[in-house]
Amino acid sequence: MYEPEPKTPDITPELRTVETGTAFRGGPIRLGSLHHRLLRKRYATGYFPNMNTRHERAARPDADDYDLVVVGGGASGLAAAVFAARYGLDTVVFDRGGSAIRRSYSIENYLGFLAVDPATFLRLGRAHARYEGAEVVDDLVTSVVERDDGFRVRTEDGTDVGARYVVAASAYNADYLTELDGGAFHDEGEHPVECDEATGRTPVDGLYVAGWLSGQPHQVLIAAGHGARVAKSLVHDRRRERGYWDGIADYWDWSVETGTYSGEQWHDRLDEWVDSTLPDDHDVSDERIERIREAVKEERLSFECTPAEREARMEDTRRLLAEQFGSAE
Repeated sequence: MYEPEPKTPDITPELRTVETGTAFRGGPIRLGSLHHRLLRKRYATGYFPNMNTRHERAARPDADDYDLVVVGGGASGLAAAVFAARYGLDTVVFDRGGSAIRRSYSIENYLGFLAVDPATFLRLGRAHARYEGAEVVDDLVTSVVERDDGFRVRTEDGTDVGARYVVAASAYNADYLTELDGGAFHDEGEHPVECDEATGRTPVDGLYVAGWLSGQPHQVLIAAGHGARVAKSLVHDRRRERGYWDGIADYWDWSVETGTYSGEQWHDRLDEWVDSTLPDDHDVSDERIERIREAVKEERLSFECTPAEREARMEDTRRLLAEQFGSAE
């Protein structure tokens, strides 16, 4: 199993410093991934006024550098993009070429769908990824090369973008990886790509592999789940780089009812839990422990969802499904 080398602790905020409200005992704290919740609320309240455009692919990316480039817009790639974007990573998916899903005539074993054609399934997946803040671009990645702070990714249409991380989720072809590690990492035509199947980690720092390309079973539901798991591994590694110790670096993406996390007892329990995750032989400073405690609390509070926010997302879901399937009446 490939594990990333520990980096110099740096609890750098993903977005900015904010002033806390009544929920906190103290002044300003450093955010970890709160901004992904702010983005989600923004999208859920009409950031895309035209629902019908959400599944479309852009001609070019909006930026020159990203936290994450996902190669491949099938089930595993789009699932990885959803999880990464919801965490707050600037994410772009390059999606051109033959998706493995299109070889199926009807998808009948994906949870919640009795039957869905591959084209509709992929449109829904692209819409979800864009809803969470990821970009989806109609272009084919031709090469991934290492640089000091990650990778340079080049495409068929001449685009050249930087990325700290890359998730290879292209199912069939990974020849764009042949230049990595001086050509020693991957041989042309080789399948699957060398990685830890459970996490998608590879010997190349910052590179992950998802879906069938990793050796996982060639089934759409498994591919989507594996893409999500790979994204969780990536986020874990990201948090380790930013100063979280291993016992607290895992991130869980879920929503709870507003008011779930409150009161002195909650603060005390969370402080105790954070302290319990420290290694026995740790040399973590008291200041860093306190910063982590406060960041974790802010993160937990960002999981809270109001009834109006939930209803807004549910309404967007209904509208999106209605566009693709029409009325059942």
